[in-house]
Amino acid sequence: MYVTGIGFSNVRGFAGPRAVDVLPLPANDSGSWTVIAGRNGSGKSTLLRALALTLAGPQVARTLMQDFSGWIASGENAAWAQVYVKPDYSVDRLTASGRAPGGPLVLGLDWTAPEAASTGHNTFGMSQQPQLSPYDKESGWAGAARGPWADNPQGWFCAAYGPFRRMAGGSGEAQRMMLAPGPAGRMASLFHEDASLAEGVNWLKELHLRALEGQEQASELLETVQALLSDGLLPDGYIAMRVSSEGLWVAPPGEPERAYPLREMSDGFRTVASLVLDMVRQLQNSYGTLNAGTDDAGKPVIRMPGIVIIDEVDAHLHVTWQRQIGSWLRSHFPLVQFIVTSHSPYICQAADPGGLIRLPGPEEQRGPEVVDDALYRRIVYGSGEDVALSELFGLETPYSDRAEQERRELVPLERKVFAGQATEAEAREYRERTTRLSSSRSARVDEVAARLGSDG
Repeated sequence: MYVTGIGFSNVRGFAGPRAVDVLPLPANDSGSWTVIAGRNGSGKSTLLRALALTLAGPQVARTLMQDFSGWIASGENAAWAQVYVKPDYSVDRLTASGRAPGGPLVLGLDWTAPEAASTGHNTFGMSQQPQLSPYDKESGWAGAARGPWADNPQGWFCAAYGPFRRMAGGSGEAQRMMLAPGPAGRMASLFHEDASLAEGVNWLKELHLRALEGQEQASELLETVQALLSDGLLPDGYIAMRVSSEGLWVAPPGEPERAYPLREMSDGFRTVASLVLDMVRQLQNSYGTLNAGTDDAGKPVIRMPGIVIIDEVDAHLHVTWQRQIGSWLRSHFPLVQFIVTSHSPYICQAADPGGLIRLPGPEEQRGPEVVDDALYRRIVYGSGEDVALSELFGLETPYSDRAEQERRELVPLERKVFAGQATEAEAREYRERTTRLSSSRSARVDEVAARLGSDG
């Protein structure tokens, strides 16, 4: 399935003019990369969690969230969230009998405060449990329990990851939830900071053992994962060499004798490798197949559809990888709809048309919105500095506080110099300050010129 639109009202900070009836999302059959950007406190994590809960349904919501206190905006007694989804019935199966509905489906959850819940509506209070909302009887899909909200959904894939995507550690309770079958296990990381993605490596160890026992499917899965991780995901051309009882080993190309465990790599690469491993594991567990192969360029690809939600996808990543991670994930999982949040201009530059969403700051009285074409082009085709200075991020200046102070102190000196009133010492100080401020810009101009020259 793919998400074509989301809406929510009175969910935490999304109240009054900050609520949104339908926020459209690009949902192509060839996958997509949607980026949600906004300042701290704008509600990025809240939006992703409300989206995940609504996709998973009330039963999974009870597992992921034990307490919904604070989910209803202050001063309100009810809140709702709804998601428009487009299923692919070749992989998204319905349980029981009955015709599959045509067109997008609407999934909705409704929160109602305890004092309001006593009116008899079929809703749930903040300290009670969620159930299907009655607010949209005409378009809300009453058959959700036959599809994405089923006890064991067949297809309807959605995985969700929080910003703390560690490879090891985590509390026992969080890890038990990560091992739960279905959406609960695939979404636990988004709701529990102490959850780790250790099961990806454990899964590889299990595949290795089964391969040693002669199971052909396990051998093929191992080869698929190793090819995927070796195709530009690791730094400096490193490749996934082998799997042993100690985990996954990586090595420089052509130097197998220098192999060492993946866990010894930097946080950034362990984080992204853990994410990719868990995505592959969850897709295999959900569908029973990865439909793996290669694209026209010979790159390894996983051709299974679904939704992957990632909060702060740029966490722990160097700027060079922030520029590349969107295109890498899109090209290797071409049928997946990625919905991510980020503070990075470079993550935003990979957004698909219609897939760049701005969340207003807490003080702004407006709702989330897809950026217009002009701003989208400025983001995608501009520099990182252009993005940072745009209204998407609202950075007032790209210069450091020290440089800004230098500029302020330069103004009165400049006036004296041009008026012919500067002393020799003041003129010398003016030249020194001007040189300092212009040196970084000159270096940048030289760097750009060198690049243009090398490109012909």
